[in-house]
Amino acid sequence: MVQKITVSPREGVALKLKRGQLLKVIDLEGGQVADLLAYRSSDYKEILSTGATIDNNGSLYIGKGDYLFSNRYNPLLLIVEDTVGAHDLLHPPCSPEMYRAQYVIEGEHANCFTSFISVLNKYGLEEKDVVTPFNIFMNTRINVDGRVEVKTPLSKAGDYIVLQAETDLLVAVTACSVEESACNTYGCTAIGLEII
Repeated sequence: MVQKITVSPREGVALKLKRGQLLKVIDLEGGQVADLLAYRSSDYKEILSTGATIDNNGSLYIGKGDYLFSNRYNPLLLIVEDTVGAHDLLHPPCSPEMYRAQYVIEGEHANCFTSFISVLNKYGLEEKDVVTPFNIFMNTRINVDGRVEVKTPLSKAGDYIVLQAETDLLVAVTACSVEESACNTYGCTAIGLEII
């Protein structure tokens, strides 16, 4: 193991991965979502694209053996282990605007969008560089009538996903801040990261 990190509830971290390194994302207590963004280290304009990932995998649901693709349709990360099998590619990071629109919450509220900005600023990235993340452990279901429903995560304490870097990457991960819905089981806890 190269590095072990604990992402505190409602906060985020940014880290570098070398090609071939593994990133293990662990739900330490269960029922907690981790939002993930990835950028090619040699060109931050090449970024994880959930749209390209859905398109290339032909599914809204991905798991072991699937790749996460960039906006240029290059593989950035390979899922090599996955003890949960339920993740989300649809939802943007929670933001002040989301809390205002969906929960009528005005003013300060911890959120993943701001967490991403705070950890990515030192790499020269800005608001425009934050896109729809890979929402690890987020249990999104699509009903037959097309309605999208976010249910309680299936992850239990100690569940994890392991991602292999297919190129040198800058990765940002947040421990999601939503405690107003089933998204994080109506509470927020920490996420564990291991670089292997």
